[in-house]
This record gives sequence, structure tokens and C-alpha cells, in this order.
Amino acid sequence: MDHGNLRKGICLGILSGIVWGWVSILVNYVTGVFPFEESFLHEVITFSFGGAIFGMVIGGFMSLIGKRLPFKSSLPNAIFISMAVWLILRIGGVLLSYSNPGRFNADTAQTLQGFVMTIVLGIILATFWNMGEKIDS
Repeated sequence: MDHGNLRKGICLGILSGIVWGWVSILVNYVTGVFPFEESFLHEVITFSFGGAIFGMVIGGFMSLIGKRLPFKSSLPNAIFISMAVWLILRIGGVLLSYSNPGRFNADTAQTLQGFVMTIVLGIILATFWNMGEKIDS
């Protein structure tokens, strides 16, 4: 295992996730799908940390399995990995909604926005990934 590549993937994933969190706030502000529950500063901090964690997972998977995927470019690889992780999390959410429908409810608008934002995370990660490859070479 190439620890340098894994470290790069995690770092780029964290950076991508933070940017993605900020973009998510902006998109949600425009769409109004998710109601904001706290102050703007609290939301920025929360979305930054949440995005960093989600991005770290996607970046880690990108470095571990990205070259094994059938796509040649980092863009479809990053989008595929991001969508796969999102789908697993979404399936978990559906299972939670069956166990406690009063607390966990499926919302179509939130699901669609989450799906689109997952693609956006893949695009952001691929952009940083390609910039990192240009710097490395």
C-alpha cells in the first residue's frame, strides 16, 4: 500500500469536503430544501466538519480503489465513489425510517438535493485531484 497516495487522498478529500460543505450551504440557501436550524456561523462550522469527514472518506477510497475502477479519468471515478458512498448512507437512512418512521422520514426533495450534491463533491474532488497530479509531475 502506498501510504503517500493514501495521505494525499485523505488530505484532498478533506479539502474537497470543506469546500463542498460551503457549496452545500449556498445551494441549500437557494433551494430552501433543508431548514437551517442554527446561526450562519454554526452552520458553516458544522457543514465544514461534516464535509471534511465525508470528503475524507471519499478521498481515501479514491486513493485506494480509484485506479481499479473501469474509468480512465479521475472525474468519473470520484463521482462514482461519491455516489456509491452516498447510496450506502441513503439505504441506511431508509432502513432507519422503517425502524422509527416518526423520527427518520424520507423526503424526496432532500434525497434529490443530496444526490446532486454528491455529484458536486465528486467534481470538486476530481478538480483538486487533477491539480495535485499536475503539481506532483
